[in-house]
Amino acid sequence: MSHPDKSLIDRLLEKHALGICTEEERAILERWYASFPAEGRVFEDEAERKATRELMKAGIFEIIGATEVMPEKKPVRRLYWQIAAAILLLIAVGDLFYILRGKPEPVGYAEVTAPAGKNVLHVQLPDGSAMWLEPGSRLRYAEPFGKNSRDVQVLDGLAYFSVAPGASQPFTVSTPAGIQTKVLGTEFSVKAYQGVGYIQVSVRSGKVQVADSAAVLGVLEAGQQIVYQLGTHTATRGEGPVDDWRNGDLTLLDASFTEVARILQNHYGVQVSYDTAMMAAYRFNLRIAAKTPLAEALDMLKDLSGMTYTLSNDRVTITGIQQ
Repeated sequence: MSHPDKSLIDRLLEKHALGICTEEERAILERWYASFPAEGRVFEDEAERKATRELMKAGIFEIIGATEVMPEKKPVRRLYWQIAAAILLLIAVGDLFYILRGKPEPVGYAEVTAPAGKNVLHVQLPDGSAMWLEPGSRLRYAEPFGKNSRDVQVLDGLAYFSVAPGASQPFTVSTPAGIQTKVLGTEFSVKAYQGVGYIQVSVRSGKVQVADSAAVLGVLEAGQQIVYQLGTHTATRGEGPVDDWRNGDLTLLDASFTEVARILQNHYGVQVSYDTAMMAAYRFNLRIAAKTPLAEALDMLKDLSGMTYTLSNDRVTITGIQQ
């Protein structure tokens, strides 16, 4: 949820203290307040959440209202700090209320990054599950892992998971775009490159459920995949062999040059510059074996598309297309 600009909130709090807020401005203040209390807290049900929020909101506006009718004139800036202090006090009381009730505190996260231009990174998790990150990829996972949850977030890139069965909590992998994959024991990969425009979930063994923020997109079994287009919010289900890239081999199927450039950057640790419009029409199907030299990989792309390039130090520049 986006938050209003601080200067706007300052002005609206001052106007509210003077009793000259419009209904629209009061609604902005109430939405601003609503963004504070719920994060990280667990409620038994929606009714409890709403009731608690209304009680805290009523307390804040009761304090604000009392401030408005005080006969003694005080500087507006002082009123602002009284209001802010009231909000902080009520939030603190709310925190104490939930601690005393024994509600769990928010879990922490450990972030893992696989350096670009290096080898595939293998990570062993405490529950016996394992993850492999393509170079240049980032993810984070809940800590303590497996105690209350087995949640992983693929922040950017490509990751492969071998999930240990038998745990009471499902193993859940999510992406910043809201695509969530939930399993109990299987092997699968999640591709979520930033800037590429789609997310792909592919299953090697077992069964997974894939969903976005609105609905379940499908249940996948071994050899199946879902490709979710971020621009149209549509999902396409397909079948075929699942590429096991953990040994460093790269297989590209109907890949845009945007994806190709990202993979070159990840695996070779270089920067790739190109004209997006010039390369937009090209799709690539090729396999690049592990430890293939960069110049050889670029020549393969040149043979497929006719592109010309220069390679200087750690920078590749696509200079044109030979007709």
